[in-house]
Amino acid sequence: MCTVLAIAWTLFAGKDVPWDALHYHLYAGYSVFHDRVAIDYFPAGPQTYFVPYAHAPLALMVQAGWPSLAIGITLACMHATALWLTWELARAVSQGADGRSPALVTWGAVALALANPVLLQALGSSFTDITTGALALGGYVALVNNFHGVQRLHRVALAGVLLGTAAALKMSNAVFALLPALPLVVGSAPSWRMRWQGILLFAGCAGGALILVGGPWAYSLWQAFGNPLFPMLDGLFNPAAPVGGAVASASASASPLAKLLGAMDVMRDPRFLPSSLVEALMRPLDILAAQRRIHTETLAADARYAALLCLPALWLVAAIWRRSGPATVVGNRASQRAWASLAVSFVVAWVLWLLISGNSRYFLPMACVAAVVLVAGVYRALAGMPRAQVGVVGMLLAVQAVMLSQAAEFRWSAQPWDGVWIQTTVSKKLQTEPFLYLSMDAQSQSFLLPYLATGSAFVGMGVDIDPDSRDGRRVLALIKAHSPQLRMLAPVRAIESDGRPIAPAAATFDYALRRLGLRVDVGDCEYIHFRGNSDVLERAGPKSGSRDQVHIYTCRLIPGGALSEAEVAGKRWADQVLDQVEDACPELFRSRHTTSVRNGSIWRRGYPDFATWVNDDGFVRFADLFRGGGDISGLGTVKEWIESPRALKCWRQGGRLHVERSDF
Repeated sequence: MCTVLAIAWTLFAGKDVPWDALHYHLYAGYSVFHDRVAIDYFPAGPQTYFVPYAHAPLALMVQAGWPSLAIGITLACMHATALWLTWELARAVSQGADGRSPALVTWGAVALALANPVLLQALGSSFTDITTGALALGGYVALVNNFHGVQRLHRVALAGVLLGTAAALKMSNAVFALLPALPLVVGSAPSWRMRWQGILLFAGCAGGALILVGGPWAYSLWQAFGNPLFPMLDGLFNPAAPVGGAVASASASASPLAKLLGAMDVMRDPRFLPSSLVEALMRPLDILAAQRRIHTETLAADARYAALLCLPALWLVAAIWRRSGPATVVGNRASQRAWASLAVSFVVAWVLWLLISGNSRYFLPMACVAAVVLVAGVYRALAGMPRAQVGVVGMLLAVQAVMLSQAAEFRWSAQPWDGVWIQTTVSKKLQTEPFLYLSMDAQSQSFLLPYLATGSAFVGMGVDIDPDSRDGRRVLALIKAHSPQLRMLAPVRAIESDGRPIAPAAATFDYALRRLGLRVDVGDCEYIHFRGNSDVLERAGPKSGSRDQVHIYTCRLIPGGALSEAEVAGKRWADQVLDQVEDACPELFRSRHTTSVRNGSIWRRGYPDFATWVNDDGFVRFADLFRGGGDISGLGTVKEWIESPRALKCWRQGGRLHVERSDF
């Protein structure tokens, strides 16, 4: 039944080929079967170097030319295991003395887990959060079943292997699923001796799985970069030459522990983190809002966490209601202990999640656990009142259904099921003649690699690479090795009213190329096309032509070009000023003193979700690109910063970043 539900939803929602699939997932799967670590450089951005094995099934199916429908159904079948294991988890925490579990709990938990808008969005798509999350849920099922009967250490060992594998395949599972499982390990043991045995066995099996699954990939990164977690924690492994020329935020005299904590802090993703303790406590209620960018990028209102917050109150009301009646026991004592330990595990995971990420896509396994804790908790709170049990669970499902229908987005880029998964058009020349491709945009276009000539390679330029940094030296070496077979890639941002692409202006990437001693050969340019969400600007006029085609502009690169004296001087001043801006706000700019990039009439430094820049008129600006809504803060003039560095006020509120001068 779980498989049928997963397939039905996937077929209804449509094929999803989001940004992550095109610019990360497909390349990651391809790299499992082709050693690309020494050939490419950041071809799919920093995600290039995450453990790629979970993406292998998608890459195999795409390269085999499977129809989109077959791939979607296969992914849905894989993802359905998470729902099945949710059912098993609910069964174990509600099992009665006769070994049976109420259908209201088991199927109610599955229904609430499926009604998660973030899970529905990922179901049947290329995201591996559900695939790896199912392994984590399998570990939780093993631990919860260990509460019944005599404790068996082989279940603890199995849980360690499953959770360790899930963590190796996707590191978010290590923090949000592996660590929170410890209350279950401890709670299932009848004595302290067995608890210590269980903890040691669990840790050993989890660590062994981490090493066996993730070790080969970590070793290849160690050989190539001297860092098994590259590019993360690179300031710790390679403090003298951090990626991108940035300086480590921890001082050279800091203790090893301080350096480790500083490096770990850089791993935190602040986009969805609460800005204060009050915001953290209010997060279950905030998730009720029909707004984007609260706990994921899309619209995903969710009532389940607010309902969990109300569960203690329901328990108290029910206890008062029946205080004069006989006590009612639900399930056996083992089930009660299992449910209580599972609830503690969820609370631990929730706290860690709000401290480190706040992104619900990384919380999917524990979101399924939340459904189990909620439904089983309602059933226990209303023990002996079957109509109330059915009514409350039904009400929860009804409210969640309303949320899904009114305030949820289910696909990033929905497409019909016709044809193959990736539908791209590449010229015969590019299929037979290998090039080193320099991607000139945050969109890596790395999914194109299997469709290009054998021997082709990719460099993820992003917006710019400093030739004096370690990155720059590596890129220059690749350019020298492949010269003269060099090309650039840039997405088309505008199209004619008849659908014809408009070549992007050379000014958008000319500076980055000239820094590397290259320029575009305008006599050798062409387009690569693929089907997807074009996300382009359209000129006025009647619509005609295909609107679902994305165009990639590619031109040959030849030697030539250099920075002018004015550009060199402008960059020197801009770097000096923006270094001082970063130093005035160390809590915001955790990785500092990166290179400034020429972009039109400004010198800009880009960060994950915000930017600072100096324009040619001599003014310094800041903008929150993720939640700022287009607002720009003025931080003074270049002259003021050079003569007397400004003091800044920096804070986060409601997830939004604020930077202002203290003297304003």
